[in-house]
Amino acid sequence: MKLNAMAVALSALVAGSAMAGPVVYPDDSLGTLSPMPALYGDLKTTSKAAGDIFSDVFSFDLSEISTVTGSVGSFFGTVSFSSVLIDGSALSLTSTPTGYGFSMADLGVGSHTLTVEGSFLKGGNAYIGSLYSTPSAVPEPESMALALAGLGVAGMLGYRRRNS
Repeated sequence: MKLNAMAVALSALVAGSAMAGPVVYPDDSLGTLSPMPALYGDLKTTSKAAGDIFSDVFSFDLSEISTVTGSVGSFFGTVSFSSVLIDGSALSLTSTPTGYGFSMADLGVGSHTLTVEGSFLKGGNAYIGSLYSTPSAVPEPESMALALAGLGVAGMLGYRRRNS
């Protein structure tokens, strides 16, 4: 039964990797984020001992103001996550069936860092996560001009009615 669970987890990882691309390891770049998830993690942690603490940093870029959403989880519950940070700001972790989810709204254009911190519960640990961005809704100048023109017309009509 345990072998079947491992086979299912491995096939899910392979299927997810094929759709989202290769896994990026600590101290490397996820590139420019898009709505397609980028995978990150540390799958080469066989030399880690129980109780070892880690703080892994991944870099990424944004081409427009975006909400960045991600997840992180361990294989078979062998990693305990203490915090996830973007640009040094700690994020709230939401428990999910496979680990934790997190997000940060309205992150600016440019280079950023994702830091994952935790400890290993037993030897041979590994974890994986995904990160993607969704452009924030920013009103275009034409929309703002039209809204201001509409307010101006409404104000002018109110002024004319009051003086009649």
